[in-house]
Amino acid sequence: MKINKWILPMLLVTAFFASCNNDDDLKPSNLERNWFVLEDSDDPVDHLRYLFYEETGIPVFYNDTIGVTERTDVFGNSYLDYTTLSMDYSLGGVGSRPLIWYYSLCPKEDVPDGLDFLETEIMPWVPEGIHVHSFLLLDSLALTSGSVESFKGMNTVLVAGITKLKNMEQEERSQLRAAVLGTMFAASVSTLENELKSFYQTTRSYYDTEDLYGYNLWYFQNRTPYSDPKEVGFLGVDPTNTYSLPTESVDVSMYIEAIFAYTEAEFEGLYGGYEAVMKKYEIMVSILKGLGVPL
Repeated sequence: MKINKWILPMLLVTAFFASCNNDDDLKPSNLERNWFVLEDSDDPVDHLRYLFYEETGIPVFYNDTIGVTERTDVFGNSYLDYTTLSMDYSLGGVGSRPLIWYYSLCPKEDVPDGLDFLETEIMPWVPEGIHVHSFLLLDSLALTSGSVESFKGMNTVLVAGITKLKNMEQEERSQLRAAVLGTMFAASVSTLENELKSFYQTTRSYYDTEDLYGYNLWYFQNRTPYSDPKEVGFLGVDPTNTYSLPTESVDVSMYIEAIFAYTEAEFEGLYGGYEAVMKKYEIMVSILKGLGVPL
């Protein structure tokens, strides 16, 4: 069957004018809005968040839902689309067990304390080369392994204990600072394979029969010449699995956290009797300085 040669041009013209008429009803969709870019607000707390963002370029949130957009589906029905922080992830892929077990959000009235903590205790240690996508302020946080003070998700660093800052002693603040900075820097340090070779080898050289990283604690104490993990350069057992020695990533995190938790003199007072620990401490300090961390 032949198609009339005038039908196609007429259909195109009709569609053109229909689309022009529909343009009058178009509204901003917010589909391209970047919710990590904060705007100033008349709200006192959100204004403080904006000032922190303006100074550091890092957005701080107190809710895991950071944006809501009204959209329309293919049938013309309106619905709300929520943008949430990607806090939990697992390297095991689809179906692997989530790392975050529970968290509670920080009340809005405690956000100024959280911002002050970030400004005075965290940001002075963060060099330009370390990218921080955002912070999420929390009251409490627990992983599947137990309660923690900080955790690095895909696009945010979770900081717990914000509601306790008002009554927190300086020693506790220092411990919280160490946990947050340890979380933030561990991901960057763990990618430096060449720089970490001597760090890992310091421990491995003490027992070349088997790899001590992730080694069963009972086997370590009964099948090797050692009884204390510090003898081979570990600061302790794996805090996420007390039946095992630390894995490589946990070992890195524990050292970084210890560097920020103690002064050099305090660290030496605790571990100076363990040659392997002090050697790994010096290596990790050198790696952090190489990243621009002002130690």
